[in-house]
Amino acid sequence: MLDRYGIGKVDAEVIREISLKISNLTRGMIPADPQQSFAFVYLAYVALTNEIDNNDDLLFFIEDELSEERAIFVRKIAGENIDIAIQLSKVFSEKDLLSYLLVYPRAGAGRISVEYGTPESISKLALRLLEIKEHERVADFGSGYGDFITLAAEDHEKNSFYGIEINTYSHEISKIRAELFAGNTELELGDMFAISADRKFEKIFSNYPFGMRLAHLQTGTDYIDDLHKRMPEIKRATSSDWIFNSLIFDHLTESGKAVAIMTNGSTWNSIDQKIRESFIKGGYIETVIALPEKLFEFTNIPTTMIVLSRGNKKVRLVDATALCEQGRRQNIITDENIERIISLINEDSDETITVDLKTLQKNEFVLNPSRYLGKTVEIEDGVEFGSLMKRITRGAPLKASELDEMVSEEPTDTKYLMLANIQNGIISEDLPYLKELNPKFDKYCIGNRNLLLSKNGAPFKVAVAEVEDGRKILGNGNLFIIELDEEKVNPYFIKAFFDSEVGETVLKSIVVGASIPNISAVSLKKLIVPLPSMEKQNEIADLYRAKQDEIKMMQQKIQKAQNDLRGIFGKVK
Repeated sequence: MLDRYGIGKVDAEVIREISLKISNLTRGMIPADPQQSFAFVYLAYVALTNEIDNNDDLLFFIEDELSEERAIFVRKIAGENIDIAIQLSKVFSEKDLLSYLLVYPRAGAGRISVEYGTPESISKLALRLLEIKEHERVADFGSGYGDFITLAAEDHEKNSFYGIEINTYSHEISKIRAELFAGNTELELGDMFAISADRKFEKIFSNYPFGMRLAHLQTGTDYIDDLHKRMPEIKRATSSDWIFNSLIFDHLTESGKAVAIMTNGSTWNSIDQKIRESFIKGGYIETVIALPEKLFEFTNIPTTMIVLSRGNKKVRLVDATALCEQGRRQNIITDENIERIISLINEDSDETITVDLKTLQKNEFVLNPSRYLGKTVEIEDGVEFGSLMKRITRGAPLKASELDEMVSEEPTDTKYLMLANIQNGIISEDLPYLKELNPKFDKYCIGNRNLLLSKNGAPFKVAVAEVEDGRKILGNGNLFIIELDEEKVNPYFIKAFFDSEVGETVLKSIVVGASIPNISAVSLKKLIVPLPSMEKQNEIADLYRAKQDEIKMMQQKIQKAQNDLRGIFGKVK
C-alpha cells in the first residue's frame, strides 16, 4: 500500500500533463471521460510495473491476472483504445501514474462522471469532525470512487475501513485506489440498505445522492417498511436525506458518530418537519453546518453537513456559507477554513449558535442556521401575526400557458397581479386584464385592503391592495394574500412595520433557503409583530399613506417629464 506521502509531493503539473496527453491521444476517437482516463492510466501502471510494452501482452495479462470484474471494467471502459495505455507507460514514470490515480482529477466532467465523488475539502472536514481513534471501525455508505476512504486511510493504519457502493464502475475504481493507497479496507458492491442490521461502526461518513424522494427510492429491501413502523412520521413525500440519515444512525455503535452531506431544503421544509422533530427529540443530532455553495462539480446548490450521535440535548448550528476560497466554477474549503469551522463548533460568534429543544420547537424544528443567527429584536406589545389574520392563502398556481389563455386584450372587471407589478411597495395601476374568471379561482382573488407579501426571493415585497367594488384582482402564486382583522389592526400599520428596518430584520429571521430565500405560512403566523393601541396604529398608517401618496405624485411627475423628453426634438424648428 502506498499513500501520498510514499509517492512524495503530488505534482499538479504532472497530473495536467497526463490529462493533456490522454486528450491528445483520444481526440476525435472518443469523448473525454474521467473514468476512461482513469482506466488508461491504471492499465499504463499495470504495463509499466509488469514490463509490458505491447497491446497483445497487456490483453493477455488482463485476461489471466486480473479478476473477472476488473477485466470487464477495463475492457468496457478502455475499449479498443488499449494502446493508449501502452503509450502512457512509455512517457510517464510509475510515480507520475500513481499520482494521477491517487488524485483522480474530474474537473469539468459531466454530471454522471462526477456525482460519485466527494470533494477533498469535504472529506477533510468530515475527518476532523469524526475524530477517528485507533482500532475504530470506519464506514463510508455510498463510497463512490473511494475519495473519503482513500484520504482517511492515510493517517489511520490501525483502523478497518468498509465501503459500499451500488454503481459498478465507481466501485471498481474505488477498489483500485484502495488496493494502491488504503490498507485494511473492505469494499462491497451493493445497496447500503441491504447491509446486515447487526453490523455496527464507530464512525460513518456518507455523501449519499441528493434530491431524491422516498417514492423514488427503490431499495429492494424491507428497510423502509421497517423504518416506517418505527417512525410513522415518514411519508411518501419525505426527503430521502432523512431516510439515509436514519440508515446511517442505525449502523452506529452506542458511542458512535456519523457525518453526512444533505441538501439544505431537508433542514427546513415543512415536508420533513416531523422526522426532524423525531431526530431532535431523540437526541440524535449533534451539529449542523451550512456549507458554501458550488463545492461539488455537478451542482451549484449549497449543502449541509450534519453530525449524528446519541445523547444530544442541544444542537450546535454553524453558518459556514462564507468560509471558502471562491473559484470560477467551483469553491474550495481551504485548510484554514476548516480550522475556522472547527473553532466555531467550540466557541460562540456571529456565525454559530447552540439551540435547545424549546427554541427548535418554536421554529418548526428548522435546522438551517440562518433561522437563528439573525439579529434578535425586542418587539414592544408583540403578538403572533397569526392572531391578527382572518385568512391567509397563496395566489393562483397558474402555468404560463393557462395565463396566456385567460388574458384579455379588452378592459374587463378582472385583473391579474404579479410580483413585477409591485414596485417600492406600490401596486401598478396598469395590471393586465383577464377574461371572465372561473369561480374556482375566486379563493385566489385579492380583497380590498388585503396585505400582500411575496413568498420567495429577497428583498421581500409588501403591499396593501385597494380593490374597488365590483372589481376582482387575481393574485400570482408567489404571493401570500392576507386578510387582516381590521378591528384589531390597520393593514397599513403592518406594511409600515414590515418596511421598517426592524420589520425587515424580523422577516429575515424566518427566511429559509440560500439560493432561493422563502417564507412559510406557518412561520409567518408565528412571527411576532407589534400591536399598539389602534390610535397609534392609525397615526402611523396615516403618515405612511401620506408619504406613499407623495411618492406616487413624484412618480407621475417623473413619468410626464420622461414623456416630454421624447417630444423635445420635434418641437425645435
